Amino acid sequence: MINYLKYICLLWILLTPQALLWAETETPPDQHEGASVNITADHLSQSGEQNTIKAWGNVIVFYQDRLLRADRVTINTESGMGEAFGNIYLKTAEGSKIRSDRTLFNIKSEQGQIFQARGSINEEYLFKAEKMTRYSDTHYSMENGAITTCRGKIPDWLIETESMDIIQGDRILFRNLKLKVKDIPILYFPIGYIPMDRTRKSGLLIPSFGSSNTDGFTLQNAYYWAISQSTDATVYIDYLSKRGVKPGIEYRYAPADTVRGEFRGFYLDDDNDSKFWKVDMTHVQSFSNGFNFNGKLDLESDDGFNKTFENDTDQRTRRQTDSFASLNKTWTNNTLDILTRYRDSSQSQRDDTLGQLPQVTFKTQRIQLGKTGMFFNQESSFTSFLADLDTRETVDDHFTVQRLDFHPQISLPMNPLSWLTFTPTLGIRETVYSKGRDASGKKFSAFSRESFDFRGVLEGPKFHKIYEPAGGSSKFKHVIEPRFVVDYIPSTDFDDRQKIHTFDQVDEVDPKSLVTYSITQRLLTKDTGSENVDQSREALRFTVSQSYDLREDERAPSTTPNQPFSDLRVDLDSRLYDSLLLNFDAEYDVHDSHLSSLNLEVGVQATDSLTMLLERRYTKNENTFWSGTIDWAFKKGWKVQYSSRYDEQASTFRENDLSLLYDDDCECWGFTFDFIQRTLATGASERDETKFMLGIKLKGFGSISSGRDQRLIHRTLDDY
Repeated sequence: MINYLKYICLLWILLTPQALLWAETETPPDQHEGASVNITADHLSQSGEQNTIKAWGNVIVFYQDRLLRADRVTINTESGMGEAFGNIYLKTAEGSKIRSDRTLFNIKSEQGQIFQARGSINEEYLFKAEKMTRYSDTHYSMENGAITTCRGKIPDWLIETESMDIIQGDRILFRNLKLKVKDIPILYFPIGYIPMDRTRKSGLLIPSFGSSNTDGFTLQNAYYWAISQSTDATVYIDYLSKRGVKPGIEYRYAPADTVRGEFRGFYLDDDNDSKFWKVDMTHVQSFSNGFNFNGKLDLESDDGFNKTFENDTDQRTRRQTDSFASLNKTWTNNTLDILTRYRDSSQSQRDDTLGQLPQVTFKTQRIQLGKTGMFFNQESSFTSFLADLDTRETVDDHFTVQRLDFHPQISLPMNPLSWLTFTPTLGIRETVYSKGRDASGKKFSAFSRESFDFRGVLEGPKFHKIYEPAGGSSKFKHVIEPRFVVDYIPSTDFDDRQKIHTFDQVDEVDPKSLVTYSITQRLLTKDTGSENVDQSREALRFTVSQSYDLREDERAPSTTPNQPFSDLRVDLDSRLYDSLLLNFDAEYDVHDSHLSSLNLEVGVQATDSLTMLLERRYTKNENTFWSGTIDWAFKKGWKVQYSSRYDEQASTFRENDLSLLYDDDCECWGFTFDFIQRTLATGASERDETKFMLGIKLKGFGSISSGRDQRLIHRTLDDY
């Protein structure tokens, strides 16, 4: 509704004082260089006593590529009042054509009214109005008007309003707005406020709506408030027919280029006797001394707001809230990070608290030590942990411990042969704990753990060959890269290991004696970029790898046989053509002769209008999921998307998404329709949800949203 209104002012260009006052002068004021006015009429008279100019009979006025026609024009040069009536026709260089029966104007106040207006604006919008009023260059109103971008005696859609008050570049106020489709009313708004400045103006946002078998009919209402140049807010009042009213607020601020943040809060007193709430806050700031702050507040009700209302799968299935504040600084080769983090369970009937209050980490990136050829890097950290080791909601077992860890490493890349690279890395580790606790709950006083680690990486030789296929196809390069890695960590004191409660990978310094070997094959090709410059592209990468555990091989025989070989890992990523995707990875247990995991991704763009994608995720002793997407532009302007997620073990579809889109540039309207059917997990229980969402696009006016949040499971080739 915003775009066309700025053109309404064109109607008044010829009704301003200059355009009509020039009728009494032979040469008009030259406000625009080269501007001229030409007035013709069957009759033209001027009355000095009555200060009146009259023109009648085929009155035609030309000014700056604009044309005005009327049967009769009268103006009082003293009061400035004037009138034009009878077959008024206005045409502008921009393509606007407007007809009316009568107009009143004042050449001194530059105000006026036009009655029974109808026509087209900017060759796109068709409109009619009983009365249009001009108050100033930027302030207009329209009464009993209608507008559309559709042609035809009965347009496909039409917007009617009882009244509309427009301040150009600011806002629109309207009363009794109706949206009609084929002359049938389908939407009604009794009163409304629309910002005309799309950058940042306060106003009501167009409501969005949908339907769900768990929430019922949903209507999302929002008001956008541009508080200042650096702050704004959105207030939500959503209605869920089966649950109640869900208010919410979003507040955003950016007082400087280096500072920004957002606060979000939602609440629902469910009609089913549950209370849901969620609070999110983020703050990012860069300081002049080089420090950067990043903070997040993440809280939600025990009933699981995300599980119940979030459409995002990652948010819906998460098990913990995560609040943190981080202050960090980066130098050329060093980084300092000060972190406080608090995680809490978002699952009902579970208390799973973990806090790092705080954690200070100082890292040195790999730097060369003078001219020795050796490189040095290190990571040191201090952490104060707080944890509730009893996950039962009604029982607390708080445990706090402070940990200091120092881990420097030295490496020395060597080339014993021109085609062979060997890089050994040696590190030492000292970790001090303020207290300990074993699995039985017994506590210990302060202690330390000492260890060292060694890694040796052997790379080469690399083999490569360039192929030039017949028929003029692009040549490609085949590369083969073998790699061997040795990792060694000695066994630490057994008593010390029993005292350590594991919080992260620093605590998990288990003895290791591992050899990993792999071979990688690559196909490299060249594509011509946008500037006709050849760019190398990896069209295929295939890696086979496995590890051999020397400690497992030397383990004394027991009830379980020695199994020193890890799973055999195979990983294929390929995009030989833009229209073909094939990714594959698998792990095979060589001891028990079975697949441990198998993941497959296949994508084909069969034609310019049809794309198909298929995924399979398998892990032994876990659920196996299939997911797929079909994207088909089956007719000009029409597109259908269908995506599904199938649980192989349960033999059921966990989610089905169907979207139908119509958007033809040659038409004056379009729409989107989304159907979602899925099973949501809430704690130990499951519930089915069916949701319908509809969006309507009116050419030249924007869209009436369906509430679609782009969180459907549809995928494209570009997502991989």
